[in-house]
Amino acid sequence: MKKFAYLFWITGIIHVIGQYTGQELLSIYTKPLLIPFLAGFYYTKNYDRPFFWALFLSWMGDLFLMKGDFLFFLLGILSFWGAQIIYLQMINKELNTPLKKIFSTKKIILPLLLFGGYFTTTMILLGSKLGTLAIPISGYALTLSIIGITTTLLTIKNKDYKSLVLLLGVVLFITSDSMIAFNTFYFEENIFGFLVMATYIPAQFFICNYFKKTH
Repeated sequence: MKKFAYLFWITGIIHVIGQYTGQELLSIYTKPLLIPFLAGFYYTKNYDRPFFWALFLSWMGDLFLMKGDFLFFLLGILSFWGAQIIYLQMINKELNTPLKKIFSTKKIILPLLLFGGYFTTTMILLGSKLGTLAIPISGYALTLSIIGITTTLLTIKNKDYKSLVLLLGVVLFITSDSMIAFNTFYFEENIFGFLVMATYIPAQFFICNYFKKTH
């Protein structure tokens, strides 16, 4: 439904403007609306239920990360991790190739270098700073890397615009999550600010739009 797409983008723009201008209440009231509007956009008679679960977990992650303490941050990570696992399963289903076979082909070399390099660099920079969150953060980063690899292979296989946009969405999602991680554990202040949501919002839309068109 296009009206929900418009509502999603309007709300997302307002949210980012609120963050950029320091209007905290504007950001607080708009963030919980983003995923419900995206779910409304995705819904069709032939909708894929697992993707709705991924959206629900993303929504829970958004809400948890609005809180500032350790417990809610951990719950936010676990929620988004669950969403990413569903995304990975759905992308791998589109690729229609077992993971073992994926990692035995020559086409894996470039995406493995790119996203394996991302994972390695992230862990080198953040590893000593993660403390008790080392396991969930490293597991989450590994999941993101595998999603990046499989989506790149899907784009190479399909050679179409839809897959390319999906890959863009995945890269933006990885960028957004990486900025959150570096804001939280590496830098002493929030240096990325509004850019976290400015990348997260189109990332979710591009991923959602792909599965809306293919299911």
